[in-house]
Amino acid sequence: MSQTTSSAAHAHPHHEGHDFAEANKAYFDEHAHTLEQEHPNAHKLGTMVIEAMRKTYPALFDKGRTEAMDYACGTGMVSLALRPYVKHIVGVDISQGSVDIYNKKAAEQGFSSEMEAVCAVLKGTPEELGGAKFDLITCSASYHHFADIAETTRALAYFLKPGGSLLVADLKAAPDGKELIPSTHHHLVPHKHGLSEEMMRTTFEGAGLVEFEMTEAGTFKFNEATPEATWFIARGVKPVEKV
Repeated sequence: MSQTTSSAAHAHPHHEGHDFAEANKAYFDEHAHTLEQEHPNAHKLGTMVIEAMRKTYPALFDKGRTEAMDYACGTGMVSLALRPYVKHIVGVDISQGSVDIYNKKAAEQGFSSEMEAVCAVLKGTPEELGGAKFDLITCSASYHHFADIAETTRALAYFLKPGGSLLVADLKAAPDGKELIPSTHHHLVPHKHGLSEEMMRTTFEGAGLVEFEMTEAGTFKFNEATPEATWFIARGVKPVEKV
């Protein structure tokens, strides 16, 4: 099996009879109200990720211009870290419970005009999100939850404006191939070993994105049950159509 074929296979691993999307939807609907208490370090991760994105790609963050999507936005922890640096954020998540808390927090903090979330599973079709397109799409700590990252990336690429960027922050596969996700969460995570640079490059390029780069954002430990792991930022750009 070639490297490319191998990467493509790992991009959508087969798990017979298990629907990871439904499992994640049910879990986050149930735990949305307690998630921040269960993962008190999550705010730190959101801040680390956005700071790493801004440091590496400062031109993508323009408070007066940048229209952003935060995909798999959860209850808004990353969006809140992103908000000061972009014009507007549309959060998208499959969990209605998470979306409700996101919008409640935005309203309580007076940010409803700057960030709002909707419950949806994006397929990359014209009728979705009212036809909106974005300068920047972020997706943080979520790709390892997606059974088919190639399909997800193609959908997200559709929603980028020409020249727009997709930034993904996630767990970098360890050199020794160790599992990075505790067994209690294996029913939610198909990519329990993290994601490799080869896999991300193949996935982004397969979605038609160019100028792929992958840099390290730092190390982070969610809690005592998880090992300290390296987090990456992967960037791809939607090509500008030639006239």
